[in-house]
Amino acid sequence: MSRIGQHQSRFLQYDPQNHIFRVHRDAYASPEVFAEEKQKILYKSWIVLGHETEIAKPGDFVTRRVIDRELIFNRDSAGNVNVFFNSCMHRGPAVCKHKEGKASVFVCPYHGWVYKNDGYLASTGSTKADAGYPAAYLQRGEGAVRLQRIKNAAQRAGFYFVNFDENAGPLDDYLQGAGARLDRMALQTTAGFEMIAGVHEYDISANYKLLCENSYDGYHLMQTHATYLDYVKEILKGSNLDPKLGGTVMTLGNGHGAFEIPVLSGRPVAQWLPHWGEEARLLLEAKRNEVIGRLGEELGANVCDMNSNMVIFPNSVINDQQTILARTIIPLSHNRMRVRAWTIAPKDEHPKLREIRMENILSFLGPGGFATPDDVSMLEWAQTGYETTNVAWNDFSKGMTPDETPQNSTAVYDDEMQMRAYWLQWDKMMSGD
Repeated sequence: MSRIGQHQSRFLQYDPQNHIFRVHRDAYASPEVFAEEKQKILYKSWIVLGHETEIAKPGDFVTRRVIDRELIFNRDSAGNVNVFFNSCMHRGPAVCKHKEGKASVFVCPYHGWVYKNDGYLASTGSTKADAGYPAAYLQRGEGAVRLQRIKNAAQRAGFYFVNFDENAGPLDDYLQGAGARLDRMALQTTAGFEMIAGVHEYDISANYKLLCENSYDGYHLMQTHATYLDYVKEILKGSNLDPKLGGTVMTLGNGHGAFEIPVLSGRPVAQWLPHWGEEARLLLEAKRNEVIGRLGEELGANVCDMNSNMVIFPNSVINDQQTILARTIIPLSHNRMRVRAWTIAPKDEHPKLREIRMENILSFLGPGGFATPDDVSMLEWAQTGYETTNVAWNDFSKGMTPDETPQNSTAVYDDEMQMRAYWLQWDKMMSGD
């Protein structure tokens, strides 16, 4: 049957007329399902690799794991962006062991093959002028040796994505409405962005899809993050700011989704909180006037005031809250993931606002902040529930209506429509439709 109407599969029970949307827990707890979804979903989807600010200058590089593939993401000496497999074309070892840096060449530690930062082989490391190999190995024409490139690498609003499927369609077609959300983040400044030094990495003993669900789940805020909300109420005492929750959840096509909520957590662009002081108020007032003057009242106020969490199907998360934070999720197994989180900021940001941004990252979004430990605990407890009980199904029916179109709609911020859109896309790809 159509996936907009009643549908049942190995993993899904979907019946809008009877308010039923359930996902089988094997989707989280089965090693066999995880192996299957790697082939059918993860290797066939566009996944966030990094941001152009990480490789801002010629020679800059980072090494990165995407799913289970080790990559070099770099800008070569000519200024071109490349994505290579981090593996020597001779006998396979990684040619770069550093997480980030600047390099004109990459050298294999095994036999000394040297690659220029555009990927072409410069030397085979031989002691007698590269004796024993064809001359073509070291030239640019037919027969040249070059680090293997990722065929499908593309960017939107400075975010670079990769897709390991040789037949992948264009990135913009895949992103659908998520592309416009990335564009919206870029409107915060006309000066461009820069990478804030430092990356948070931490493991969670849970299936990667649980973090995707949690990242735009407005329903858990009042319960799971009650301590943080109490803190917000405390710091707003004596002001005329209203800490009430509200907002919208939206689906963006192809399983992507986001929420927008006006949580009064402060934004360096451009939402002031009283405890930041008068200097910050004046700076943020000027920033707000600039943004609204440039974008107009409606869009400008949205950029300044609204926190947004977006999940780009299947495993990329972009938080536009107290900062712009990218979370790339590395699925390590059916019940373990590694999270890599990094942030960008406007190049022209005042030092006082940068200080506030850094404090926001550490106090809420960081591994030791208000939010992350709460979330990690809940995800790990959920995974334990899947693996130690015989309960078969998870329920995602909150806010469901008989006539909803889950792939391109909006709903109240604490409904679960965005998760239904995610799971419909996941089930579609797992079923080979």
